[in-house]
Amino acid sequence: MIRLDPVMPSLDRAAIDSDADRVVRKLTRAGYKAYLVGGCVRDLLVGRKPKDFDVATSATPNEVKATFRNSRIIGRRFRLAHVFFDQKIIETATFRANPRDEDEHDLLIRRDNVFGTESEDAKRRDFTINGLFYDVEREEVIDHVGGLADLDAKLVRTIGDPDIRFQEDPVRMLRALKFAARLDFGFEPATWKALLRWRSEISKCAPPRLLEEMHRLLRGGAARRSFELMVETGVLAVLSPYLAGLLEGPGAVVAAPQLADTVPRSTIARIEYEDEPDVDDPAEEADDTAEQAEEVDLDVEEKEWHRVWADDPPARAAHATPVKLSYLQGAELVKRRTLAWQALEQLDIAIGEGRDPSNAVAFGVLLAPFVYFHNDVEPRGGALVAAVNELSQPLITQLHVTRRDSERLKYLLIAQRRLASAKKKGVQAELAGGRDLIDDAVLLYTLLERGAGNTAELPQPVAKGGNGSSSAAAEDDDDPNRPRKRRRRRRGGRRRHSEL
Repeated sequence: MIRLDPVMPSLDRAAIDSDADRVVRKLTRAGYKAYLVGGCVRDLLVGRKPKDFDVATSATPNEVKATFRNSRIIGRRFRLAHVFFDQKIIETATFRANPRDEDEHDLLIRRDNVFGTESEDAKRRDFTINGLFYDVEREEVIDHVGGLADLDAKLVRTIGDPDIRFQEDPVRMLRALKFAARLDFGFEPATWKALLRWRSEISKCAPPRLLEEMHRLLRGGAARRSFELMVETGVLAVLSPYLAGLLEGPGAVVAAPQLADTVPRSTIARIEYEDEPDVDDPAEEADDTAEQAEEVDLDVEEKEWHRVWADDPPARAAHATPVKLSYLQGAELVKRRTLAWQALEQLDIAIGEGRDPSNAVAFGVLLAPFVYFHNDVEPRGGALVAAVNELSQPLITQLHVTRRDSERLKYLLIAQRRLASAKKKGVQAELAGGRDLIDDAVLLYTLLERGAGNTAELPQPVAKGGNGSSSAAAEDDDDPNRPRKRRRRRRGGRRRHSEL
């Protein structure tokens, strides 16, 4: 057990959530070991406000449920307990060991419910700075993985061999970038080299997991730095070659590396978690290679799994796709790219001020600068709708953006034309849709104006009615080419039904 290092920032006990403190103390009184764990300890030590609080304990999920009536057990591969306090959830997980330690020749992860000690639980996590425990009774930090030293050195370092850890679960590479950006940390050299070596493996991960990580990168308060790191490592081109083409090149704040046409072939069995904690990624250490796996007598299920993960072809090296927008070319494209990076910075400032932008607003910050029009010669009406579809659809397809967020994103992009026109004329803008849509449109417009160095004041928009669809938002009163709707008149009054 390691006490707080005197050179580290002191941990503010007043910042500990009272309900999380209650869960830990009640489990301790019941005879179990229980600690705050992972991201909340990391954030408390560096003086940040934790997003949520997680608990690790020696109690099994059923024992946690028996201790707290306000709890339920969730998960299949990774079973844990949620303890409820109104709308708040304190995630409480049992100490786990590496499931592969049961059979060192079996690489297939069927479940993740191998209970273990606190030391085993710490060593199976992803990064050293996420492997710290805090004992609220003794007011001590427990460090089994060297996390305190890396916090002091401001380094992101994997627990164990980074080549294995990133191949096991390539999403960890995105998490590494996220933590480095949010905390303003650097990378331990071996971790950095492994990230560059295996970045193409990210393309093999489940799209919903990648999309969720993209949301966190954009909405975590460090979007600008996160995207700088994704460009510097070549990860952005893996996630979306189209988005990389928009943001990389002349006008960008950082340069992308030269990507080779060949990538190494992965030899490590990959893990796809069904129920994964939000901050602390459950992790298993792989001590075997695919060659060792072939020596095992595999059953039907294992052979199918092995065919998908071990025998698949290596990932292809991804490159940014050159952007060709029919309505935007040359120097103007460079100007808009510069604005996109400036808008990312404004997004971070807004989040720091307490705003909570939607996913659609976050994606809008990336795309809206490329349809952010201020003069009368650029697309309007139906041409504007076509331009928005041309701009947004490749990103929507490559990142598998949900239908709801896709429709909302297109609405916000089109709404920027109305807001710009209203500000120019000094009148109120009329926007279709509900109040949430209108607020999102105004927030996005404000971020773009601030990014461009303009005043963000805007006449208050008023709802026009309708459902907020792209076509409704595209109607422009000052478009002389837009056909006017004609109202049909009912003749002859109300029709009378003849009596039978």
